[in-house]
Amino acid sequence: MSAHINDFAAAVAVYAAVAPSAQSGALTGDAVDMIAADGECFAVQQVGFFDEGPTWTGRIEQSTDGTTGWTAISGATFTGVTEGDNTQVVRFTRTARYVRYTATVSGGTPDLKLAVLVGEARKTF
Repeated sequence: MSAHINDFAAAVAVYAAVAPSAQSGALTGDAVDMIAADGECFAVQQVGFFDEGPTWTGRIEQSTDGTTGWTAISGATFTGVTEGDNTQVVRFTRTARYVRYTATVSGGTPDLKLAVLVGEARKTF
């Protein structure tokens, strides 16, 4: 049995890509520096309250410098959300140091509560 499973908190670097907050339009989160981690990544998108009507679609992007050249990561797009109490997890591999969460909206102006986490196994030496 892997020690990583037994000690998740010590084995995995987890960051808030979007702290729990109310959202009312398209969103671009802050850059998250993943330098302390390596390997497969995961992201958790949790939508609580959602005023039904519009569609909220989130994804994870990457950049080499955390400022410019942001590109979508293959496999790191969440299914569009149209109602509340929705939690999704995606698994992906990044090729750049920084990641961020972005979301687009279609079909109206959303009113929702959102939190997003990103994580990856800590580097071992």
